[in-house]
Amino acid sequence: MVVSTKVQREQIASAATRWLTQAEKQTVEEAVSSASLNPLLIYLTTQPDHALSTSHIVNTAKTFKALADISRSLEIRKQLAQTDLALASSSLLQRTEQELSKVPNEQRAEWVFLLVQLLRSICNQSADCDEARAKLCESEAPACIGRILWLDEVQGDAVVAQAAFAAALNVALDNADCAQLLIQADAIGACLNMLRVEKIQLKQAWPACSMGLDTLCEHEQAMAAFEQHPQMAQTMLQSLYDIVQLLESNTADDDVAGVLRGARRTLFWCLSEILEKSSQARQQLCLAEDLLKMFAVLKHYSSADQNEEEEEESASANDSPNSRTIDAVSRMLVGVTGEDHALALFDNRQVQSQLLDTIRTYPVKSPLATTAVLCLGNFARTDTHCEQLVSEHSDLVKQLVHNWLTSAADVRARHAASGLLKNLCLPLPNRTMLASLGLPEAAASAIDTAVVPVQANAIGILRHLLSGPAAAETVRCLVDSSASSAFGKLLETVRTTDIDAIRCEGTRLVAATVKRIYVRRDNLGDSLQDVQAAMDSAGFDLVAPLVRLVVLDGQRHPLLQQEALVALSILAAAGRASDIVRLLDPTDCAELFPSLPSDASSEEESSEPQLAFVEVLKKLVRQDGPVWPQSALQAKSLVAQLQAATKDLAVSNGLSILRSDIVPLL
Repeated sequence: MVVSTKVQREQIASAATRWLTQAEKQTVEEAVSSASLNPLLIYLTTQPDHALSTSHIVNTAKTFKALADISRSLEIRKQLAQTDLALASSSLLQRTEQELSKVPNEQRAEWVFLLVQLLRSICNQSADCDEARAKLCESEAPACIGRILWLDEVQGDAVVAQAAFAAALNVALDNADCAQLLIQADAIGACLNMLRVEKIQLKQAWPACSMGLDTLCEHEQAMAAFEQHPQMAQTMLQSLYDIVQLLESNTADDDVAGVLRGARRTLFWCLSEILEKSSQARQQLCLAEDLLKMFAVLKHYSSADQNEEEEEESASANDSPNSRTIDAVSRMLVGVTGEDHALALFDNRQVQSQLLDTIRTYPVKSPLATTAVLCLGNFARTDTHCEQLVSEHSDLVKQLVHNWLTSAADVRARHAASGLLKNLCLPLPNRTMLASLGLPEAAASAIDTAVVPVQANAIGILRHLLSGPAAAETVRCLVDSSASSAFGKLLETVRTTDIDAIRCEGTRLVAATVKRIYVRRDNLGDSLQDVQAAMDSAGFDLVAPLVRLVVLDGQRHPLLQQEALVALSILAAAGRASDIVRLLDPTDCAELFPSLPSDASSEEESSEPQLAFVEVLKKLVRQDGPVWPQSALQAKSLVAQLQAATKDLAVSNGLSILRSDIVPLL
């Protein structure tokens, strides 16, 4: 509507004054009725110079204060969204931003008062109201708010800061377009700048600031902002650490403490999500002081008051209220120490002492101790670190073997310890010491555990220890004359598991054990002759798992296939040729596979017909298709070994197939 005459302008301005005067006397419904509100909105949108003049600016600010107050009801907000209030608010906000850049100091107070009321009005209009957000976005209010966040008044006054960051938060919630405009105006940078303030009064704006930052970080463009602000994760962690220190020192009054707890909650989960998404953010925290701050946060949550309101969302009735948060802090620490950039932190005396002292001091079930072990496992990715841990801290390693790995009380502790111990087995010089500390026995006892990660690590530990000076002791821990031995449990696990990784790695351990007992015995003198006798007398089915590995996983894992073929060749020479030949008969071979449950991950493969052992062996010998040359050579070696070892066997279907279908291919 165009107002063309002075009389009309005066009438409209008078109507606006009347609305403000009557707003306190009228009901909300009367105040927002079209008859009452329309003249006001026409005035604000058509006469902005008059509304912002020196004699009327305070009146205009009071008008928007009243509009903000009546916008607290969702029903009213939806009604207001059908009017031009969003347009009027946005237009005057942009004018206010421009004026604040040039007005003298003595006049700034009135403009700042207006700014706060405009921001409050926009904040309340947009709360849970998509229609209002859409109109504000159309008028580019979010971009203006993003610029306002950088004003000195916002960064230096708690009241202005709370109004500005709350407006940014409500406008951006569930509206990607508004969030994008805020990000383009570097609202993320403004949030980070606010999180760096030291005045405790300004920290009262942190809840709105943190929630706004959290909302913006969910936008797809936020990842680019991480690169734009290389200290983003550090800033958030420092603020979180500052809050923790303030709360633990009890220096803040109850009101401020309540505000800080709200900021702590939002800031923590925002940082947690950022670190989960961004490797670059994790790398920002690969500094000793940051790692120590994260441990301080973990200690804080581990000892926090269980009755704090912010922790009432426990994952289940069986969890402590802080368990979800503690798990998240632990993941943050493990994620950061898992970065290659963090490896050098192991040499930092403070970091190393923090980890080692925590493991020695806290009980096995403590999340602090478990997290420290997981972090050590990440640092134990170089031979130097592994050798240093074993040579200088054998008491701690012994504690991990006997109090952690063999503990049936805590799954997470066993998982953490088994992963670290597996890494410690990699350097050859460590294996003698680890064997003397009882690691082979502890790992062997975990072979049939129901905890898959622990089972996988135990199998890996034993496979590493089978190579090197601890081989004999490891073999003896695995094999005795009873079917209930660790080796018997290993074979049963390999036969029944529906987890590919366990079946493959377990079968590799079977193959390694076979090679150690039947081929490398001479390297150990006669010390394993009794073990071979025990293996033979126990009647273990050593052939079936190896054949299954060749058939089931050969195409995906040619290295595993080659290891299985080597073990089969050794068994053929050791008197097990008849067992291998029997499985060349497709009928007998088929009996191996129904016992393997099919899971969703193997549906694609199971759609193809399953090849029999004889067909796989022929394919390898002929080098038909993509076949590793080493696998082909080993398959030919197996066939030659079977041919030599079965000269005196009675004729059977499998033997006939060997002689007629496979041997001619050599």
